[in-house]
Amino acid sequence: MSKFKSGKCSSCGAGACVCVGCLLFLANPSNSQGATDRQACISTLLKQVVSNPELKKTPEFQAEVNRLMGVAIRPGPQAAAARKKAQKLLQLDDVNWSYYYTLFERNANASGSGSTATPMRIFEAGDQTAGQLVVYPTSIAPESILKHLRMTQYADLQAGRESYAASAKGAALWTKKMQAGSGSSLTRNSYISKQLGVAEAKVKIGAKGTDLLVTVPHPVTGKKVQIPLVEAQLLQSILDMKKNIFGDIIFHDIVSSETAESISKIWKKPSLLDPSKTYEQLVKETPGLQRFQETMQSYIPSLDEAGRITFSHEAPGGHALFAVDALRAAYKPELRPKVRGKSLIAAISNGEDISGTPDHLMVGWMVKEKIPIALVTTEKTVVDGKGGVISLVQNAQGDVSLAVLETAQAEAAGQKKLFQNLKGSASTNLTLFNYDVLVPKIEKLVQEIGEDEFMKVISPDLIRNPKEKKNVAGQIQKFMQLEGAMGSTIMNLDRYWRKHYGEPLVHLMNVDVQRRTEFFSPIKAAFDYYMQFHSDRFMFNPSTMRLQNLRPGKLPKVALSDVATGDKYYKDVQNVLDSFKGSSIADLSSISVDGRVKFSGAVMKGEVEIVSHSPQVVDLSKVIPKNKGKLVLENVRIEIGSDGVASVKQLPKR
Repeated sequence: MSKFKSGKCSSCGAGACVCVGCLLFLANPSNSQGATDRQACISTLLKQVVSNPELKKTPEFQAEVNRLMGVAIRPGPQAAAARKKAQKLLQLDDVNWSYYYTLFERNANASGSGSTATPMRIFEAGDQTAGQLVVYPTSIAPESILKHLRMTQYADLQAGRESYAASAKGAALWTKKMQAGSGSSLTRNSYISKQLGVAEAKVKIGAKGTDLLVTVPHPVTGKKVQIPLVEAQLLQSILDMKKNIFGDIIFHDIVSSETAESISKIWKKPSLLDPSKTYEQLVKETPGLQRFQETMQSYIPSLDEAGRITFSHEAPGGHALFAVDALRAAYKPELRPKVRGKSLIAAISNGEDISGTPDHLMVGWMVKEKIPIALVTTEKTVVDGKGGVISLVQNAQGDVSLAVLETAQAEAAGQKKLFQNLKGSASTNLTLFNYDVLVPKIEKLVQEIGEDEFMKVISPDLIRNPKEKKNVAGQIQKFMQLEGAMGSTIMNLDRYWRKHYGEPLVHLMNVDVQRRTEFFSPIKAAFDYYMQFHSDRFMFNPSTMRLQNLRPGKLPKVALSDVATGDKYYKDVQNVLDSFKGSSIADLSSISVDGRVKFSGAVMKGEVEIVSHSPQVVDLSKVIPKNKGKLVLENVRIEIGSDGVASVKQLPKR
């Protein structure tokens, strides 16, 4: 820490303490003009922070932010002014500030009261649940509870396909892909280095959809070319527009400072359909296509071990921001694209998911049935692991609303085993908003309760995400990130709407397991990318820019680990592509690997389990006997000793 001495600010002349190391001034509390001096020095400080963000980490700057936020959340005449000053110091635009403020306020209120969440239990016949929230996953909910659920099965849309298709032609689809994250669950430095032919040290990671590639034939030359997934998504929408599937298609980028440059480069890239024009030019000149403004997700400060705001660790605040942004657009027309004579339907989805776009039936259903908001769900399967289950929850007063039952809640209630055996629906993150229906409803609500109260209504349930990292001295520091989930924001609004207006606002569109991957093919791990674009399990159709699951309704359960590298080996895209190169997984039901192995063109069927104790990467083709020149692994457990010797055991066929 720098030393301080008395002095006057060279910019504002205030009596102050000056940090010799960074020339940071703060008013001397003993000075009778302290308040005036503080304001003058803070104005100077803000200018310095803009040019040198590292100043945010100084104790003096952090103390001022903490002071202002403390005043901002307390009732009183100074709160409004403190909020404005805090927003300015944090350098957050309106949506990011509103979102951060609600997270901070929720955390402060919870910490101050020392309260805990109301106990929650999964419904079991004969169970005593007095004073608790009772959760009813849709698969076990009685009719008296299910009557509160508004769920439509996607398969049922087929009966009205002509009517829904016609409605879709009169709709403007506003696509909003979440591309604000770089994808920490899979590392791509070596993969990008190999693809671009540059040194790993020079690789710059952007949105993961911009650097995961797919091979397609060039529409002019016919030669195979590689394009990033985000470009394939642009082409997908352009091709849909050319087929007149929708009335309009509007692009809206959701980015962060970490990914904005990589997304911008795609827009400035010569288009595959007409290399004489960039994608930006092509969209501008194509009737029915337009590019709207972008949403920039800011990094927000975390909390230190004492619960105080710190800039030593900053991170995004979760996907709930994008739902908040979408709902603010319902009462702020400047945040919505202008469409003439068409119904505006927005769709938020995972940025790298090539399947995460609604089709004409979903969009037409939203328009024709006047659905305000829809969460697209799908049947939960073994590949969803510990993911939450869409449920209905009933409070002590008998009010019923939507909720997502998570593993942690079931564990806290001592019902982990029951939860693991539950069937039901899981969220796909694809969320649809019908502004023709939503605008009058939200405008009415904001007029009744005011914008500040509305922001409290839609604020997500707080997620405290603990993180650790080493400081420059090599010491471990602990931080708490404040986050929120998108589904939580939507369901909190629905809960309020049901209670105050007596009807649900949010509907569910449930996709059966057979058609799941048509709308939900996220890339959460390196193996997902391999399976979707480099295996015989899926096929990519370049004429539509969409995936086709060659085994509809079935996905393998995958668990890849390596203790020696802290599980980093299988997070690496290039390692996974090399390990599974030439292999067949068309008939694979599940695969479990502990240790580093290469499959070298193996044909895998049924269940495959491998445990390797070798410190080296083991090539299975060299330690397992082949069958007619092929390495066939079907319902087997393989254990490899530290000496590289393998033993094979057959597993019963299931």
